[in-house]
Amino acid sequence: MFGNKKQDIGRRIVGFTKPKKFLFFTIKPKPIYSTSSTEANTAAAVQQNDAVQNTTVQASAKRTYASKVAGSKKDLGPALVEIGIKMKPEEYVAQSQTRALIFAVIGGVVSGILFYIALQKLLILAPLIAIVVYMMSFNALVAYPMNKVRSIGNDVEKDILYAARDMIVSMRSGIPLFNAMATVSVGYGAASREFEKIIDRVQLGMPMEQAIDEVSAKSKSKTFKKLMLQASTSIKVGSDVIGAIQEVISEASQERVIELRRYGQRLNAVAMFYMLFGVIFPSMGLAVASIMSTFISIFPISNQTLILAVVGLAFLQFVFLKMVSSSRPSFAT
Repeated sequence: MFGNKKQDIGRRIVGFTKPKKFLFFTIKPKPIYSTSSTEANTAAAVQQNDAVQNTTVQASAKRTYASKVAGSKKDLGPALVEIGIKMKPEEYVAQSQTRALIFAVIGGVVSGILFYIALQKLLILAPLIAIVVYMMSFNALVAYPMNKVRSIGNDVEKDILYAARDMIVSMRSGIPLFNAMATVSVGYGAASREFEKIIDRVQLGMPMEQAIDEVSAKSKSKTFKKLMLQASTSIKVGSDVIGAIQEVISEASQERVIELRRYGQRLNAVAMFYMLFGVIFPSMGLAVASIMSTFISIFPISNQTLILAVVGLAFLQFVFLKMVSSSRPSFAT
């Protein structure tokens, strides 16, 4: 009883309970007290914590898809660092989602306007086009850092053999390996930048073989890695550096000749399919359809049909161009 009285100190009565009857007895009403200041502060703190937890849960739910995509793309983080984008993979994926959504809205609106003006029908295709634009733009934005790093590796592949041959000529004339690398650090594009990284590390006091290992480990060029691996191994064991590098150059040259022959064979097949489906069938199909429509009215050829045919041919041309460009060797891009 005394404990209840101590708890009731500082509390205000806000009402009474209703009287209840139980058999022959009547339960008297009891006062209803307001919560004390301490309890009110505790309740407010609990509500605030719940609100913070709900906000955190909502934010984590929004980042769930971005974190999943970033987790599936293991090369995204190193690629962002390589091209100089100071963002976390999750942040970059979330930003790509926003940009893809903007592109999708613009694509849906523009396609809807074009369908309404040209065809005056098929407006239902505008949302489908918006979805396709969103998926394509999102995948392209997410893959951009990896493609950028891969393109840097392809740029190195273009000129690495020329730079290596020049370096071999310099070393055979009596120039040390460091000076030979310094001579090819200018004039060979992306390959020169790779050699320049080695020169900068050596000038800062790093051993030659360690600088070669660090730069070659981060490079995306397979030929450069092979060359520098042979050079580093030869320096460590004290063997002939010129002979090791010359063997790698010969192997890389033979591999490129074989790859060019394979590319020629693939190009012949692609050219044949292009002539069939991109030139002969469309031209003959339109001619036959226009002639038959004049004699037999199976289906009328209207402006809408011609517009759809032109769009289909443009898409087919784009597909063949992408097939040719994707099958091209990396050192010839």
